[in-house]
Amino acid sequence: MTTDKHNPAAAPAGQIKGRLMLLAIVAVCVLPLLAALYFRYVSAPPVTATVGQPLDPVPLPFGSLQRLDGSNLEHSQVSAKWLVIFAAPGGCDERCQHTLYLTRQARTAQGRNMARVDRLWVLTDTTTPAPGLMAAHPDLVLIRATDAQVLQVLGGRDGRHINLIDRRGLLVFRYSDDPEPKAFIRELGKLIRF
Repeated sequence: MTTDKHNPAAAPAGQIKGRLMLLAIVAVCVLPLLAALYFRYVSAPPVTATVGQPLDPVPLPFGSLQRLDGSNLEHSQVSAKWLVIFAAPGGCDERCQHTLYLTRQARTAQGRNMARVDRLWVLTDTTTPAPGLMAAHPDLVLIRATDAQVLQVLGGRDGRHINLIDRRGLLVFRYSDDPEPKAFIRELGKLIRF
């Protein structure tokens, strides 16, 4: 009985099978690299712009933030959370109410991650907000700025912005007071994961 290794017709079939296997291995290794190069240099995906304005990180002066009861807001009390801060007068007009509603919805939309976010309203004057407004926002923390430096960091006394403070206490993003809701919610969700 003869074996396949002595059969001259079996040798070329084994070589062909070996070469096909080698080509398959090379294709599996090289094709992803070629696809990556193609999508990087030939057909790059469009870059999506951020909704907010990225800022050079600026520390928020926590020493100048005071709760309405007179106690200071310490960074250690909120250090594990991202802070969505809105600075506006206490006599909240319709535009201000819309912004507060948007920040509440953005936080709620984070689902299980909403515990990573706190909302602060920095009052830029001595007016106390209406009780009905505060009842609609039970998770909102009211703060007064005891130093003009805080308001300057948050965009000025007259500038109504939504500011995003990271867990280290650094101001990292600034939004208009009326960003596109879905885009704002989506971007906030991406940022707070870090």
